[in-house]
Amino acid sequence: MQGCFSLLGRHRLKLKSLKNKTLLFIILFITHSPFIHAALTKDSSFLVVIDPGHGGSDHGAVYKSGNKEITEKDLTLQVANEIARELRSKQIRVILTRRRDKDLSLSERTAIANKLEANMFLSLHFNSFQKSTKNNSPGGIETYILNTSTDKSSKKLAKIENTVLHGSQMNVQNSNVALILKDLTLDANLPESKKLACAIQNRLVKQTSTTSLKKIRDRGVKQALFQVLLGADMPSVLIEAGFLSNHYDRSLLLSKKGKIKVAKAISNAISDFKSSRVLTNCKVNRH
Repeated sequence: MQGCFSLLGRHRLKLKSLKNKTLLFIILFITHSPFIHAALTKDSSFLVVIDPGHGGSDHGAVYKSGNKEITEKDLTLQVANEIARELRSKQIRVILTRRRDKDLSLSERTAIANKLEANMFLSLHFNSFQKSTKNNSPGGIETYILNTSTDKSSKKLAKIENTVLHGSQMNVQNSNVALILKDLTLDANLPESKKLACAIQNRLVKQTSTTSLKKIRDRGVKQALFQVLLGADMPSVLIEAGFLSNHYDRSLLLSKKGKIKVAKAISNAISDFKSSRVLTNCKVNRH
């Protein structure tokens, strides 16, 4: 009997040793494997770049009422800061392309996101309708993704890429390779951009509209050829989060509570996208 216990004891010691070796191997594999390491650090490295549209000499949309003037460039920065606060409260890293009122080219905006290898790029804007009247004042929210399916988009992409390559030592062949790779990147990001756009549109309409206005304010997800989206190497959307010329939208956006509502809606949509929660699918229209 004692021999049996001794044999069992030795067996357990060997098993324990084997388990320890196996555990050590797993730990070494995890810590040294770039693939596993990337997966484990994905959450901590997730980065959102928010681009407050316009700035500096570019005022964007302007609404005037008597001596009062509301500019899109100021409002995008204010709301972008609110979105950043909401995201940071969720432990999501966020960078703004501009933190003050300054000129910033379209290429500079996406270059910031590309250099930082961001996981998503959001360009924030507000609409305006020049011929608004009391009885005819369009309002609501629309979210855009890039339309890369037309000849016009291909020509515009080529023009942008050629501008970037201008003055460099790259030959024509390398230039063509860069253009093809950029085109492939844009196409690869399109499905994720659509998911993100649908999530943002759905959240924004629900969280900033009264029940009776939800259908009216939902202007949908659309595809258009925005140059600022052409430059991004990651899922990207352009948000038109309301009309300055519309009384309901303007009142919402000028109030502190309204700005927080917009910020919470967008940050919640980003959180949904980041955690791969079930996102509402939606129809995408070409603009």
